[in-house]
Amino acid sequence: MRNDWTQGTVSVNDGIELYYTRTGNGDKPVLVLAHGLTGSGLCWHQLAADLEPNYDIIMFDAYGHGKSSRIDPNKRFDLVADLNDLIDGLALNRPGIIGHSMGAATAAVFAAHYPEKLALLILEDPPWFDLPVDEQKSTKTMQDWKQQNLADKKKTLKELQKNKIKESPNWEEAILPEWAQAKLDLDPAFFDQVSFDPTGWQDIASKITVPTLIITGDNDRGAIVTPKLGVKAIQILDKGEFGHISSAGHCVRFEQYKPYLTMVQLFLKQNMPK
Repeated sequence: MRNDWTQGTVSVNDGIELYYTRTGNGDKPVLVLAHGLTGSGLCWHQLAADLEPNYDIIMFDAYGHGKSSRIDPNKRFDLVADLNDLIDGLALNRPGIIGHSMGAATAAVFAAHYPEKLALLILEDPPWFDLPVDEQKSTKTMQDWKQQNLADKKKTLKELQKNKIKESPNWEEAILPEWAQAKLDLDPAFFDQVSFDPTGWQDIASKITVPTLIITGDNDRGAIVTPKLGVKAIQILDKGEFGHISSAGHCVRFEQYKPYLTMVQLFLKQNMPK
């Protein structure tokens, strides 16, 4: 993290504390970055550093992630409401929102529910599927991921990074320390609470009115959004664009950072209010 970046917490409803890192002080157009499942706000640090000259960037830890509150089954579990409360708590005026995976799903629903509260939307491989997803299978997947996270917590940061390099040699090395730390910081109880509705994306997309860019990679490398779905999405979205980046999977920016950065910068330049 850069020395001039600041960090703090925002108290949202039901006593949940969301931790965030910020690059500016509000004197530039604001971007809120929402990470994916098992990630953290600082997993965006590479992109934030490159966008910082022109934007004030807020990278927050979702509930149960990073340094945000641990999961309490007696408190609300609503990631969209958390995002809304964060924006209100920081008194942000129509920020742009960039989300990856879980964060993209959260940002998309937020945009559908609160169109007046954001300027634009960038979705990095949201969990939107062509075919219906088996709910029972999805629940089992979450529990499998929980067990994987518990196993990850028995490893050191260096071991996690070494394993990821072996598994995904084309990942950006600059992001690996934060990626590994996020696995150790995650509250595994999150997997017992989270659920997604991947089949309802069409209704969500139909209610999004702000300029929206969907970025995805190759399906045979793990990307979720297919070209067919991408074409359908831009037909449904009021102001939609679809971008495909080759030789990348689900974590597009970790695998093909430079073309991802170029695509994001161009979209922001064309659509972000000054």
